[in-house]
Amino acid sequence: MLTEQITIVNKLGLHARAAMKLVNMAGRFESDILITFKNREVNAKSIMNVMVLGASKGSNLTLTAEGNDEADAMTAIKDLINNKFGEHE
Repeated sequence: MLTEQITIVNKLGLHARAAMKLVNMAGRFESDILITFKNREVNAKSIMNVMVLGASKGSNLTLTAEGNDEADAMTAIKDLINNKFGEHE
């Protein structure tokens, strides 16, 4: 199991489009992927759960991945977040 902290850096935070990109990315992996924010832990493969987090720019999330491809999943999701979900600000 891998656990890491990451900060949301894009201007609009984890809004609908960014959340969908995160969910789509998480869905590519076999591993269980969880996001924890403000004492709420959700499945990163569920759009409704990710949207409910309401994480804005500067929010610190804890990512947890567990499974055969956990390292690849963690790297891909961190890259997506650090690259501002591909948004041009």
